Formats: sequence, structure tokens, C-alpha cells
Amino acid sequence: MLLIAAKGILEDHMRLLLRVIVGAALVSVASVLPAVSQVKLDGFFLAEEACPAFQSFRKQTNPGNVYVERMHAYELLGKNKAEASHYFIRMNGVSPAERWVEISCGLHLVEAEGGGQSSGDGSGGSGSAEVVRPAVQGPSADAEFLLAASWQPAFCQTHQDTAECASQVSGRFDANHFALHGLWPQPRGNFWCGVTHEEKRLAENRSTWGELPALELDEATREELDKVMPGTQSYLHRYEWVKHGTCYSDSAEEYFSESLDLMGQLNGSAVRDLFAANIGEVLTTAQVRAAFDDAFGAGAGNRVEVRCRGGLITELFINLKGKIEPDTPMRDLLLAAKPVQSDCQGRVDPVGFN
Repeated sequence: MLLIAAKGILEDHMRLLLRVIVGAALVSVASVLPAVSQVKLDGFFLAEEACPAFQSFRKQTNPGNVYVERMHAYELLGKNKAEASHYFIRMNGVSPAERWVEISCGLHLVEAEGGGQSSGDGSGGSGSAEVVRPAVQGPSADAEFLLAASWQPAFCQTHQDTAECASQVSGRFDANHFALHGLWPQPRGNFWCGVTHEEKRLAENRSTWGELPALELDEATREELDKVMPGTQSYLHRYEWVKHGTCYSDSAEEYFSESLDLMGQLNGSAVRDLFAANIGEVLTTAQVRAAFDDAFGAGAGNRVEVRCRGGLITELFINLKGKIEPDTPMRDLLLAAKPVQSDCQGRVDPVGFN
């Protein structure tokens, strides 16, 4: 009897020990698993207000004091429960990128039949009408941009198969003027504003840019764009509009006409003169920045990153800040922007493949 009782006690202890071990293991696993949304969702979150983007909405933690931007769309990952209070979204350019925002802050958009977008599960926002592309508010005095201006002959050295490079000749505008790459709202990651899944799919593959919707542009704007952005031959303008322009304006005409105005100021300046006079020669970042200071005021050059590749100057990344309108002086936009690091030197490439 004593032996049987001892055996029973031992079995009870073994069961208790097993429960402790299993419980500890579950706690350990739970502690390393990432927090995830309770209900998975597809589509986009369109912010209707500037709201805080929390790492943990329960603890109200917000590393970096990040806010979603009004009328910008973000990839939607899920919501915290069926009767949700928060959406789980992905924000490019911040850390951590996965954030929680209150449902009352905006709309859940999903792709609708015919390629448009409609409001999603009805748990947030108002209305259920289709939204092809949300309206984007005009730039404010604090808005930041990056104007990417290419030196096209250098670009063509590594893109010889593109239509604009195959057709480039020494007498064409982009042989000795800067070419428009794009005007990009900042910070980095501020793109794809309200575009459909199909538009984004087509834009992410250069071979399908031509299948993106044609843009409504005035005839004069289109002619100027074809000259200053030779990449229109490869439908670069459609790609730039879908990715970046949609975060700048709800009008492609406004986006490109104001981009072309900035390029006109650049190509009419001492900066372009410096490049045109030194084709085949090497320029330093200091020389380029000095030309910007001469053209746009002392300190303007510090807002410019000179980009080099393979010993060639390929592009200028020009930081701008302010409200861009027709004929806004680039001087004002440059001097209001943040300085940037830059230290390269390269040859000003002539037309032709080496």
C-alpha cells in the first residue's frame, strides 16, 4: 500500500512538473512572436486626417512621433478585431514600418470591379462610393520635395536599349541640358497615393509602363514634356505620375507643368552653363555647388546632391521646400530646404556609347 501511495504521489508531481514546463514554453514562445493584427485585410488605408501611427495603440507608443498624412494611402495589413478600433498599416521610410491608426482617421479602400477602388468593410470612414483616385491637397509652405534632374548621356550608358537612348543624338535638347527624371514629394516612401492594385502592378515593371492610363495634358505641356523628359518615349511620365505625382496633386497637368517650370529655371541657369561648357571634362561637387550658389543664392548648393556612377555624373538630387506654384522661384525653394551630404566627382558625358 505504501508503494502504491508513493507511486501516486510521484505521478502527481510529474503531471504538475509537466504543466509547469509546458506553460513556461508557451510563455517563451509568446514573448518572441511579433504582434499581429487579429483580422487580415487587403487594400489600402486612405488617411482623411493627420493621426498618430502607433507601434502599440494599447500603450500609445509612437517611436519617432510618426503621423499619417492627410489624403495619403498606405498599404493595409489588417485590423485589431472584427468590431475594430484600429487598422494595421505599413508605412515606408519609418521604423518600425508596421503601425496602428484609429479607424476613425480614414477609409479602407479595396479594388473594385473595373479597376477602381471602393470603401471596404464599413467599419471605418463614411460612404461606399467608388474612389478611382483620392483628391490630394495642394503642397503647403512646409512641404518638402526632391527634384531629380538627369544628365541623360550618362544615364544612357547603362540603358542603351531604351527608346530614348537609342534615339539620342548630339543635336537633341537632352544632349546638353538636364532632363526631368521626376519631382518627388518627401519624405521617402511618400508615393502610390490612392492608386489601384492594377496601376501599381503595371508601374512596377518597366515593360508594362505603356499599359498605364494615358495622362490628360495640355498640348503645350505635352510637347515641352517630350523635350525635357525624353523618357516619355518609354512612358516614364506615366510611371512618375502613378508613383509620385499622385502624392503631389490630383491633376497630372499641374504636376508636370510645375515640374517643367522648375526644370526651365535649372536649364536657364549657370548650372546648366557649367555642364554644357565642360562636356567630356570632370567636374567636382564643389564646382557644381558653386554654380548653384551663383545662380540661386549663397547656400543653395548645399541643398544639392551630385550623384556619380562609373566615373560619370549621372544626376542631381535637388532638395526643395515650400509651396510650389507656377513661377515659384527655385531660389526660395532651395534656400528653405535641408542641406544634404555630397562628395563625388565625375565626367560630364557626351552623347554616344563608350
